[in-house]
Formats: sequence, C-alpha cells, structure tokens
Amino acid sequence: MNGTTKRHHLVVRITHAVNALALAIMVGSGLRIFNAYPAFARKGETFCCYPFEGHRIPPWLTFGGWLAGARNWHFAAMWLLVANALVYLGFIYTHGEWRDLVPRRGIGADAWQMVRFYLAVRRDHPRQGKHNALQRLVYFSLPFFGAASVVSGLAIWKPVQLAPLTAMLGGFVWARYWHFLAMLSLVVLTVGHVFMVFAVDPYSLRAIITGRYNAARSPEARNARPFVHLRGGHAPVLVPAPAATKRDEPPPAAPDPPETKA
Repeated sequence: MNGTTKRHHLVVRITHAVNALALAIMVGSGLRIFNAYPAFARKGETFCCYPFEGHRIPPWLTFGGWLAGARNWHFAAMWLLVANALVYLGFIYTHGEWRDLVPRRGIGADAWQMVRFYLAVRRDHPRQGKHNALQRLVYFSLPFFGAASVVSGLAIWKPVQLAPLTAMLGGFVWARYWHFLAMLSLVVLTVGHVFMVFAVDPYSLRAIITGRYNAARSPEARNARPFVHLRGGHAPVLVPAPAATKRDEPPPAAPDPPETKA
C-alpha cells in the first residue's frame, strides 16, 4: 500500500483517542474546581511555592460550568481515564509493544543527541527505531504522571477516609499542590507531543488514525527538524546508488600495441 506498513494496533489507536478526550475533560474541569478557591494556602496562611495565589484561571480554559458540574465531569473522566490506562498498559505488556517505549541503556546520551539535532548543532538525524530517545522518555513517563495525578486526586477527594495517604503526601494542602503539578506536567508533555507531531512528523497523524505509516517519510529519513516541511521542501534523503549496468560501464581500454624489435 504505497510503501506503508502497520504501525499502531487498533487498541492503541482507540485508547489514544479516549485518553485525549478524558484528559481534556479532566484538565478543564479540574481548573474550574481550582477557581472555586484559586490558592493553596488556607485563609490567613501563606504557601511557599505558588506565586499566583488568588488569581483565577481564565474561564475559557475551564470546563463544567459551575463547581458541582465540574466535579461531576472530573470524577466521571477520572474513572474513564483509569480504565482506559489499564486497558492500554495491559495491551502493550501482553502484545510486546512496551519494548518500543521502555528507555534503554544510553538513553540520556541519545536524548542529548536529539536535542543537539533540533538545535541545529548536529547536522544528521540520530538513528532511531519506532520512537526517538526523547519520545521514549516522554511516553514512558506519562503513565507515572498519570498515576501521580490519580493518587493525589484521591488524597484530596477523601482526605478523612484516606488520611494515611493524604498524610504521606504532606497533608491536604501539599496533596492538592502535587495534584496540580502532576496535571501541569501532563499538560506540558501533551502540548509538547502535539507540537512535535505537527512540527516534525505530520505524517504520523495518519498512523494514529488508520494505523499505517510510510517509513520513507519518517523524520529520520527526511532529516527533519521542526517545521522543515514548511520551509520549501525537505532535507535531502540519501538513496543508495543503483547497481551498475552494461550501459553504465565504461568501454574497455584499447590493448597496448605489440612491442617491435629494434
């Protein structure tokens, strides 16, 4: 099929779409809940680590309408996100796709080479498999930030019933702060992921929709830096020279004239 190969299983594509929807609902409704009390310090107290105490999140970034509505959306999306994550993690473990995501030895050095390439310090794209080193680090870390978000969310949802968990996170105020940081980390990584898809590998959009991908258009094959496809063409691709044919071979050299005796 025009040089395309199967890249993403149907289960991966469905869970990817569900995850995007659930995460969007959770972030928007969570910010609406936060706006009900846009601070981490209790009234009359101060908090060390949030410089925007009292400043509400812009309404257009929130979802849920009002506090109760936002809470209902938030908890509904939470269970959807957890169930979806369990399906995804179970699939990639049993199907073997975890091998494409787990960082390997030397991942730090490989990630640094990708940074150097994106900064135009290195000219050639580092060799990669299905995902480059930076992608591996991001995709591998996302479930951990998701788990941190769920755990801290439970601690502030049921601070009495789950008092040991809330205390382990430093109390209600700190648990709420860890929840906010986990959410912020997920947002930053997701926005970075979306940006790099459009900036470096827009052809991967087809793969997450249909499952098929043309490796000849991969960032490595195109030597692609951010938005190189929008700057009037692609970087040159090294193509092996074709085997020589008889037509391409030079004519045989003329034989040396025979020696004559003096």
